[in-house]
Amino acid sequence: MIDYKYAYLIGDLFVGLFWLGLYIARKDLHKELWVTSVVFGLCGPLTAVLFLRDYWRPQLFLGPSIGIEDFLFGFFIGGIAGVFYKELFHKHLSRRHDRSHRWIWFVPSFVILGVTILSVTILYFDINSVYASIFMFGIVTLIILFYRHDLLLESVTSGLLVSLLMALFYVVFLKIFPELFSRWWLLSNLSGLFIFQIPVEELWWAFSFGIMVGPLYEFFSGRKLVNNKRVT
Repeated sequence: MIDYKYAYLIGDLFVGLFWLGLYIARKDLHKELWVTSVVFGLCGPLTAVLFLRDYWRPQLFLGPSIGIEDFLFGFFIGGIAGVFYKELFHKHLSRRHDRSHRWIWFVPSFVILGVTILSVTILYFDINSVYASIFMFGIVTLIILFYRHDLLLESVTSGLLVSLLMALFYVVFLKIFPELFSRWWLLSNLSGLFIFQIPVEELWWAFSFGIMVGPLYEFFSGRKLVNNKRVT
């Protein structure tokens, strides 16, 4: 039996293979893939400490509570969430439109908003970190869709695709590590609801993450989705 201390790293590599498939399939989306991957890769270790508080306690390859696994998961799932919809439905990015410069003030505003929501919900209201992050993803998504109604379909579909991908991954992964959730997750802090032996919070998190990240690059870059090849 494979030692559970390798489980997180092995899981990252499985997800990484899917990321690599998207990278090979869509050269025109390389910039978006790298941007979303790096951004959420960096967010992985920074936010991991929040989830250690009340959501899960994974065993890591090198021993510390926060490791390279957190970066790799954020890197791969961020990139996948950003481009999965475009690859599956053969969507391309249009040229920038007039308001593409707004990232200058929108990006720092969104960072401050996200940090504030997480801090208030977790520290002041003592809400479990996974529910707090789901709430934060939802608020950010609503703001994006308020300004860009045209991104609604991509947002919802991306959420469904990411949650489906996570579900399929866990169904396979539990064959290798059947005690994964009972060993690492603080199940007593969660709802107790499962789908295919997967805590419903995992799939709910995946959906909320996908609806936010799916349209994120288009929102900040000022681009639109088109069916024809990307206009440079």
